[in-house]
Amino acid sequence: MKRIGRLLRMGKNCAAMNMAIDESIMMAQFNHPNPTLRFYDWESPAYSFGYFQDIHSEVDVDLCFTEGIELVKRMTGGGTVIHGWDLTYTLILPRENSEMRISEIYQSIGRDLKLALSKLRIQTDINLTNRDTSSQNNCLINIAEHDVTCDGNKVAGVSVRRNRNGFLFQGYISLDIPTDIMLRNASKDSIVQGQLLDESSAINKNGRSIQREDLITVISNTLDFDMEFNDDELTDIEIKKARDLADSKYSTNAWNFNM
Repeated sequence: MKRIGRLLRMGKNCAAMNMAIDESIMMAQFNHPNPTLRFYDWESPAYSFGYFQDIHSEVDVDLCFTEGIELVKRMTGGGTVIHGWDLTYTLILPRENSEMRISEIYQSIGRDLKLALSKLRIQTDINLTNRDTSSQNNCLINIAEHDVTCDGNKVAGVSVRRNRNGFLFQGYISLDIPTDIMLRNASKDSIVQGQLLDESSAINKNGRSIQREDLITVISNTLDFDMEFNDDELTDIEIKKARDLADSKYSTNAWNFNM
């Protein structure tokens, strides 16, 4: 018999709240293990940055603020991700005695996403090696092992954080291609800017139009960790903790800019 996990179909939140909800769910896993698959959206165009990135080194912060682009640092690693045109998801798994290795989970996510997209008649491939690239700090064009590609370009990536509470996998699927302004502002490096404009890809191109809800449904029905994800909601405790984290951590200069 398959285990039961939660499926959270959530709407739009600010960047800080989106990151805070993920951490709140992960913190709850220690005392109340509850595998959770969450899909969510963004109130404003945003860039999220990997835990080890220096945001000031990556983008023109003042310009981003002027353009109304939110900036937030993730708990997970990896590089810059552009939000507002993607389908963003988080998979949170509790720690277990017989848990899978991180590499195995990455492989499983990539395989299941490929299968899910094939159900929508989108042919994709799984990248088998890390590619040497000058754009390693930008997730949209840096293709890592187990990332999903379409016609040679990346359309889905994922990053991870593991601690005593569990595993946190934050991923995105490029649904539409961001505006040129968002692509240019995602890096200070003119070479990377050119790569983003030339190489960024998405599922909805060449006349294809996949709806967000259809993509959520097919992924949630395909992602398989020997469990079934059923529609549910955040607990009151998770909501309260997320609000606290959004205010005290993810919206602060101390967290985002090491100030």
